[in-house]
Amino acid sequence: MRLYWKGRKLKYHETPLQVRFYEVDAYGVVWHGHYVGWFEAGRNDLTQQYQMGPLQLKERNLLAPVVDLNCQFKLPATFDSSLIIQTTMERTEVAKLIFHYRVVDQGNRKVLATGSTTHVLTDLKGNLLYRVPQEVLGKIEAMQRYLEV
Repeated sequence: MRLYWKGRKLKYHETPLQVRFYEVDAYGVVWHGHYVGWFEAGRNDLTQQYQMGPLQLKERNLLAPVVDLNCQFKLPATFDSSLIIQTTMERTEVAKLIFHYRVVDQGNRKVLATGSTTHVLTDLKGNLLYRVPQEVLGKIEAMQRYLEV
């Protein structure tokens, strides 16, 4: 399957997830804030395969803080639903990473939410990088080849 973004077909990485009881609110649906955590779970599942997870970046004296986040809710998720977090990324020319997400019900394949996060690369003191270090650039490029972006 492909994820469409700005009219382009994108490949995505899939992370399965089961809705837990504590994620459901008094209305019987997942509280909206948990979707952000699910985006993070999908992103970390993808990036760790390329030695680009948060702790792996920190070992290289880098951080990738979120500077922008958005989420659009389409349909509610409920307790014990089996979900798939679909994660892809966008190619950029600067020292930032842009990820796109879809939360999909595994049973009926309906899209429950979509969103994105933008991360800038900094050193451990929070100084913005203007160029990606070569070692990290190679890992980003490998991840982009996998996602065909």
